[in-house]
Amino acid sequence: MLSAKHATLAIKILSLSLIAALSFFVASAKLPETDFVKDSLESVEASGNTVMRLSAATLSASLAISALPDDFATPLADSLADMNFYFVAILVALFLEKILIRYGINVAFTILIPLACFAGALFIVTRRNLLKSLAIRLCVLALAVAFVVPCNTHITGIVASDLTAYVNDTIEETEGGAGKLHEAMKGGAEDKTMFEKLSDLFQTAIRDISDLMLHFQNTIRKCMNSIAILILTNCLMPLLTFFVLKWILRELFQIAIPLPSANERCGVAPESASGLELVSAGRKQP
Repeated sequence: MLSAKHATLAIKILSLSLIAALSFFVASAKLPETDFVKDSLESVEASGNTVMRLSAATLSASLAISALPDDFATPLADSLADMNFYFVAILVALFLEKILIRYGINVAFTILIPLACFAGALFIVTRRNLLKSLAIRLCVLALAVAFVVPCNTHITGIVASDLTAYVNDTIEETEGGAGKLHEAMKGGAEDKTMFEKLSDLFQTAIRDISDLMLHFQNTIRKCMNSIAILILTNCLMPLLTFFVLKWILRELFQIAIPLPSANERCGVAPESASGLELVSAGRKQP
């Protein structure tokens, strides 16, 4: 017959083993199929498509502007072309988020959670606080890896819906401006100048190159604003979500790794250290 103490320890170890098994066989297979995770992945893919559309629109506008006579708008065309550096950086961040969504849950629930349960079982047997701290840290890391990006995509979808609409409007305006400029450059009514054709296409008065430059300067300004929005929603907000989650978990768990005392580092037992101190004190007395 097991004593009550040993029975309690056995129940705790079996519970941790059951949690590890459920994590490995059930959670790792079921969670990626939930709507919460699928919606997050679709949101990241939609953001990637938006970045690609804006990049293509800016390149198209740059080519259209560079085709104007006398190289008046070459600096504007170069400014639009240089924006692709930011698009590449944003796409890299989105690619990393997609990897975390696709593989983060599997890593968390097939590796990290079972390791945390194993460390917890060892703590129950050995009563070493270092193992308890390790188990908690692994559990927290698993939750962060699995859910920080999906949580961020849902928060971004709620908070930044208006900003996303602004980016889509900018893409449509940039694509439309480039298309109209290409159409005017092709020809059409031969009795009209290029600026008269552009005035008809843009439905506004464009009398000379300066009016056209003002239009595309406004396009560049909107593109820069859109890039700032994409960086905010796809790069900064995931970092902010991670740090907020990290702060919440730290406040909830108050995780700290205990350090061994000086006597333990030297291999001296506490009782022996006390005896040595008494002997030293006796030697100091006259």
